[in-house]
Order: sequence, then C-alpha cells, then structure tokens
Amino acid sequence: MRRKKETGSGSAAAEKCSVFQKRRMQIVKKATRLFAKKGYAQTSMREISKATGIDLSNLYYFIESKEEILFRVFEMIHRPESSVFENQAIMGLEDPAEQLRAVIREMMRFSILYKDEVLLLYRESKQLPKKLLKEILARESGFIRHIESILRKGLEKKAFAMEDPAFTAGLIAYELSLYPLRSWNLKHYSQADLIRRVERHIMGAVLAT
Repeated sequence: MRRKKETGSGSAAAEKCSVFQKRRMQIVKKATRLFAKKGYAQTSMREISKATGIDLSNLYYFIESKEEILFRVFEMIHRPESSVFENQAIMGLEDPAEQLRAVIREMMRFSILYKDEVLLLYRESKQLPKKLLKEILARESGFIRHIESILRKGLEKKAFAMEDPAFTAGLIAYELSLYPLRSWNLKHYSQADLIRRVERHIMGAVLAT
C-alpha cells in the first residue's frame, strides 16, 4: 500500500499528518458500519464515499482500496491488543494468575468496545489479499503466543495445570471473542457481569487445584 510521501516541515507537517490520520480513521469507522450491515463484498467504494461525505476521487487520497480499509479495521483492533502486552503494569506482575486475570479483563473490554470490528475480522478476513491476510494472521498468532507464555510461566510456578498450553492459549483467545461472536444471545448480561463470568470460567479451567 504505497502513498505519495507527505511534504512539509516542523509542526505544520505534523499537523497535516494528524489531520490526514484522523480523516482516514473516520473513513474506516464509517466503512466498518457499512461492512457490518451489508457485507464487505456488497459494499462499494461509491457507497463509502456517500456515507463519509467525501467525493469518490478525494476518497482515494486517504484510502487506496476497499482492501486497505478492511486491513485498517483489523489494525484498529490489533493496536489496543498489542498495548495490553506492552503495559508494564500488567506484564511486570510476578503472579501469573494475576497477570492472566488482568489480560482477560483488558481484552474483554476491548472485545466489547470493538464488537463490530472483531465480528468483521472473523467474517470477512478471507476477503483480504494473501499478503495482508498473512500479516493479520501473524499478529493473531503473536497475541496467542503472549497468552501461552503466561500459561507456561504459571505451569513452571505450579499455579496452573493443563496438558497443552499452546492449545489452551488458542481456546482462551477464542473465548475472549465470545461477546462479538455471540452477542445476540448475551444481551441479558451486563458488560461487568460478562467480563466477570469469562474471567471466572477461564481461570477455573487453568488454575491448579
């Protein structure tokens, strides 16, 4: 995804870049709603242009293609996911059980906040070109490896008990996406209750008795 290099210097260039990024994010969010409502394949760039109020020719200044929009939807999800594992307040915890609990809570909050985007990821990722799909899957695998490392640390400290930490990490990652994937029959739970129940279920499955 190549784009003409921005010109300018100092604060003016930084401000121009900030405006550009903000406008592009607005386009991505509007397009996400259309993808969720109509489906990715059924949504045209002309419809995205109409929804954003940006002329079609100008739209291509911010976004090169529909595929780029979908890719940036996934980036929008992965950015907060990555921030969890860069948070020293969480990753610096010595107790693996407390560390896993903190990760579950944060990831569940993001999962609820980005419900439509997470569902879109599961439903439409196959629409991406192979190169971009490979990058998305690599990021997802990295996320699962972070969880696996916490599980392995818990096994070493005899805080956790499980047969296969890699398999368990995959199951945990899927369970953290429970709300976006099953929100239609989870509406009677409050967000706080849902987070608490998912945390209790995961911890009950991994804690050593």
